[in-house]
Amino acid sequence: MRRVACAFGLVLASGSAGVGQEGGGVDCVALYADLANQFPVSLEQCEPKEVGFTLETCEPPTSFEASSVTTHIILALDASGSMAGSAGSLSKMEAAKREAKSFLGDVHKDVDVGLMVYGHKGSNKPEGKAESCAATEMVHGFDSARRKLGETIDALRPVGYTPLAGALEEAGRLIASLPEGKEGESPVPVVYLISDGEETCDGDPVAAAKALIEAGVKTTVNTIGFAVDAETEAQLQAIAEAGGGNYYPAEDANALQRQLNAIKEAEDSGHRYRYCVEQNVGKIGVATHNEIIRITGCFQKNGPARGQSGINKFLREAKRDGRPEAACAGEVNLMMSRGLRPKFRWLSERTKVLNDQAQADIAAYRATTGFTAD
Repeated sequence: MRRVACAFGLVLASGSAGVGQEGGGVDCVALYADLANQFPVSLEQCEPKEVGFTLETCEPPTSFEASSVTTHIILALDASGSMAGSAGSLSKMEAAKREAKSFLGDVHKDVDVGLMVYGHKGSNKPEGKAESCAATEMVHGFDSARRKLGETIDALRPVGYTPLAGALEEAGRLIASLPEGKEGESPVPVVYLISDGEETCDGDPVAAAKALIEAGVKTTVNTIGFAVDAETEAQLQAIAEAGGGNYYPAEDANALQRQLNAIKEAEDSGHRYRYCVEQNVGKIGVATHNEIIRITGCFQKNGPARGQSGINKFLREAKRDGRPEAACAGEVNLMMSRGLRPKFRWLSERTKVLNDQAQADIAAYRATTGFTAD
């Protein structure tokens, strides 16, 4: 992407109609014209040149959606009693814990990650249902160090019922409290809900997922069915559909690992793509900045301040030495002010053109990537 900044004509004023022309026998207009020739303002060589930049090719991930790179992830893990069942050589709970640690520990560093557990208190007996169904907890918060993941997750045990709706409602409360990001960017949270069973706490998880994404925060709810039956799978698919996300089947521990690895790679690739795009935006800005630095240096060396300094020095010396030209100081200064005033605007005018064009180039480039300025 290349372009040429607008060119401007340069007008040099050497006099001012209506200004007195005599000062102590000296023709002040002629004096000013002579001084302007001695200290010329010559900015032709300072005009902005073509600003060029070479942009990297950024490959978007196949799952990319414009302006929706994840900022926060909640991995909601089922700790109901059925998670004690077998998933090959491990229990479903042990397999899920292992993969949760790997997923949350390795996901892209620019994503704030947290682990929610549900159904991990009480028991899966009738007398423990109330406590279990009320149990949804962010056991690893967004502000926790990732190195603490292992000890936090290892302590989990499968004990209770399955409050899917409660987990999504709690996720909604957490998401609603998220602050704006840097430069006022809105958060883009994503929920990944892992379960091996249906809602058993009399809630409506489909309605809860729909309410979460309608709450005003850009949220996506995805579900992962871990060794589920057809009825549970249908419910988890409905939750994902209501939450604007996807359903990921995982029939065993190896499949769960593959699904979480694929999800992590998709999240990472989105951040790599955004990083590449922002690097290219930076290249446009740097190229423009460098040209502004060049014309600024040229302006300082050849611009009106140089001419003004030379003329003022001449007038000071004339006054010091008592020469007749000193009588023209007032009128020469007036002519100089009128003649140089538009030239002092030269730099700001060219800088504005360069910056405006850079912003247009950046907007045009962003439009091709799917990212707009936040």
